[in-house]
Amino acid sequence: MRRFLLARGAQALAVIALVATLAFTLVHLAPGDPFAASLDDPTNTAALHAQQMHRWGYDQPLPVQYLKWLGNLARGEFGWSHSRNRRVADVLLETVPRTFLLMGAALVAGVLAGLALGTWQAARRGTPAERASGTLATAVLSVPEFLVALAALALPAARWHWFPVSGIADPAMHDSMSAIGRAWDVTRHLVLPAGTLALLTAAGVSRYHRSAMLAMLPEEFVRTARAKGAGEYTAVVRHALRNALGPLITIVGLLLPTLFGGAVFVETIFSWPGVGRMMVEAVGGNDYPLVLAGVLVGSVLVVLGSALADVLSALADPRLRIEA
Repeated sequence: MRRFLLARGAQALAVIALVATLAFTLVHLAPGDPFAASLDDPTNTAALHAQQMHRWGYDQPLPVQYLKWLGNLARGEFGWSHSRNRRVADVLLETVPRTFLLMGAALVAGVLAGLALGTWQAARRGTPAERASGTLATAVLSVPEFLVALAALALPAARWHWFPVSGIADPAMHDSMSAIGRAWDVTRHLVLPAGTLALLTAAGVSRYHRSAMLAMLPEEFVRTARAKGAGEYTAVVRHALRNALGPLITIVGLLLPTLFGGAVFVETIFSWPGVGRMMVEAVGGNDYPLVLAGVLVGSVLVVLGSALADVLSALADPRLRIEA
């Protein structure tokens, strides 16, 4: 197992290094610079712009900038955010937990709902209700994340006023609330963005889990349980469901990068102050250090999700460790 973990760790570091190098190159070769907007101000001259570029080292050759950036990363320093006038590390400490909260809530709710729906569909295979729910799940998967988010924003929030339209908390009343009140305030703001991602997650998980359940229901051990007098619930849930959870291990690990990609759209639409929204704003302002920090966070999540799926699969099936 140790050899397996070391191999996966080396692969993970290689992937992160490759993504970081490509991101650094593309960001710096893109049109514009972090101080291009300052030229629109009549008081800022071209000389002042050149002085700012020199101060932060953006006028140096790209390989030199890259080596300095790597050196800063090795010391745990992500640089300075020009658009927010703060250390990038401070911005990440503020935004990353909010994105993790959003993704965690969506992952738990989506997987549980997908398991329940997939199990129910397998047990009701061929019925009109099962076919209708399967068609609906496929339709949800076919719709882009931002359209689902816009629908949630337009109906439950803006039209029916069930939940707050945007943000993570009530800006006027949150600080004056009790601890329970603040927690409830954040939860109410979390429902729509997390629910959007959970809906998409549940639709995907249900399709995979339905197939796994249909493969388990005809197995001998399920038929034996029924022959011994076990009820349908016991046969499906305690026997078939338990053995059908294997494929879900890989799916849950690979859901992390998918959720992060969806969070970029969802956070922007619902004004959720997380990493996704931070990256959109940073790209718009050519904030190189902030963009690169967001890319690194995303690449780490992708690698962690893939590694988690590999490790859990190896724990479930020792043959995979031997092959690695």
